[in-house]
Amino acid sequence: MKKKIIGIFICTLLTTTILPITGTVFAGDEENPEIVDVTGDTDLVFLDIESAWFYEKADESGYLFTALKIKDLKEVFNAVFSMRWTYDGVVYVSGLETFYYRDKEFRSGLRQRATYWQWKNMPECIGVFDQNTDIITWKILKSNIGNPQKGDVLTNTESSAVPGFPLSFIYFFTGKDYRDFAPDNSGDYGQDYIIQY
Repeated sequence: MKKKIIGIFICTLLTTTILPITGTVFAGDEENPEIVDVTGDTDLVFLDIESAWFYEKADESGYLFTALKIKDLKEVFNAVFSMRWTYDGVVYVSGLETFYYRDKEFRSGLRQRATYWQWKNMPECIGVFDQNTDIITWKILKSNIGNPQKGDVLTNTESSAVPGFPLSFIYFFTGKDYRDFAPDNSGDYGQDYIIQY
């Protein structure tokens, strides 16, 4: 009888220890991204998306970080990189415009139609363009993206890498599309992200 009670106690202890761990949703990272893309689906490796993810830091709880990994990140071309998600029925975006001849611009806020003036009115944010890791990172004030709170869910996650001028015009003249979208299929989305802090 004593062995049976000890066995039940150990079983109960293991169950109460393991179940909360398996039920916990962990934040995304490079090993567990919310968005994964097939590589080689564009001829331009500097626009070829590998993955994208969201994360937060406990000591910077007022910020959301988004990260986009490219197969071979280069900064000598005009291009637009972005991540999009929906929160509380509103679509938000973190975007980066790279230029051959001027500084990069990191912005994040309400998704627009991508006109020049709308882009310029979107709040700027801190960003890192790291060619050593091939990762672009945005540090976004949560107050600029609907102020999500702990437990809120970001849905409809997706990302894109689009060439700027003059490569963008090749599509119009030759029909060759160098853009990359992740996930690949229109209407598909990556995994949801749950706000941690």
